[in-house]
Amino acid sequence: MNTVPLHISSESFIEKALPWLEDRYGKIIYLNPNQYSSYPQKAFRHLIAFGSETSIQPDNSTLVFDTWNEIRTRYPKDWLFVFASYDSKNSVEDLTSSKKPGITFNIATFIVPEHVWEISNNSIEIRKGNGQNIINEIGSHTNIDRVSSPVFIQPVVSRESYFQAFKKIQAFIREGNAYEINYCIPFKGKGKLHPVSTYLRLNKETPMPFSAYVKLDKEYILSASPERFIKKTDQTIISQPIKGTSKRGKNNSEDAILTRQLQNSEKEQSENTMIVDLVRNDLSRTALAGSVHVPELSGLYTFPNVHQLISTVQSTIDPAFTAIDVIKHAYPMGSMTGAPKVSVMKFIDQMEDVSRGPFSGTIGYMDPEDNFDFNVLIRSIFYNDITEEVFLEAGSAITWYADAASEYEECLLKIRPMIDILAAI
Repeated sequence: MNTVPLHISSESFIEKALPWLEDRYGKIIYLNPNQYSSYPQKAFRHLIAFGSETSIQPDNSTLVFDTWNEIRTRYPKDWLFVFASYDSKNSVEDLTSSKKPGITFNIATFIVPEHVWEISNNSIEIRKGNGQNIINEIGSHTNIDRVSSPVFIQPVVSRESYFQAFKKIQAFIREGNAYEINYCIPFKGKGKLHPVSTYLRLNKETPMPFSAYVKLDKEYILSASPERFIKKTDQTIISQPIKGTSKRGKNNSEDAILTRQLQNSEKEQSENTMIVDLVRNDLSRTALAGSVHVPELSGLYTFPNVHQLISTVQSTIDPAFTAIDVIKHAYPMGSMTGAPKVSVMKFIDQMEDVSRGPFSGTIGYMDPEDNFDFNVLIRSIFYNDITEEVFLEAGSAITWYADAASEYEECLLKIRPMIDILAAI
């Protein structure tokens, strides 16, 4: 491993590096923790991977985890970066996706990169490949300002249609078929984006601990995700569902009132607890008996435009299972489905207007020791540079005690920063 000193801030380096790499490489995965040093169990490692020694994209959602195992078997001690769509669920359970996707996008992509760098404040650790010459070139590179055209995003589901769907969902819950359902609504637009400048603006406005810039040839993910799906460190597994959301206040005193309301909300606390129970069950499928526990339940954490309740569920992996087994048996993340998980996913497929595609999927990595970290692809812009489709989604957890107007406003709260950024470019 080689260490290369940086003579500019890591932020300034990334502002130079991403456009330079964008012009030269078809595959780029940048994971950005945004210096969230106090996030429970730490945020993403600050990694950038580019180029591909090999990449695989399964053409059927039922083949995702078979493909994952295949590429890991071929490259057992290498870095592996992975994007998996929500529809990868069809590789885990006997499920289908009957709706047309909200955007033209691959089901999953597995990349063994040529280069992997880990970035600190004043240096770059070259984890794979080389870098001294590339880093020098980036450092001397003068950015060309490339501005996107404004993209105006429209909701696919009207407020009235949302309310109608909400009634059907609560009837499904009242009949005893589910406890909680995460119902998501799509937003679409069309236009020519410059992905790097769009991501940098998104990240400036809403810096998050699981932010990511992903280029997969002509498909892009620009993510401002606050949520971790699952992480493995040695034999320890953690999953960190988010359930419970409040807007930020206009001043400190209003902010304090809103945080107290969120912390004391029986509805929000119960939503979080239900999903924690689901995640405990998911992790128990690959855990040593008795090792599943909850170090933190409904911890309050503040982000640029929202307060959130985050729980941490932890287990120790049973040696009979592989790292990929752990991910498979927890996929997709419970915070984006509901409980009970399988029946709710079937109902979601009936109720939602489009297939989620990349939304509420995941991006992350496995290192040469089989440690891994994956986010939840929420608060994200998805873009296809060939079709010029722009796709967003937002959702919230619906229970019997939920209020339609409040849940709809929560969806708008989550989606608004991205809509404003795209319109102002």
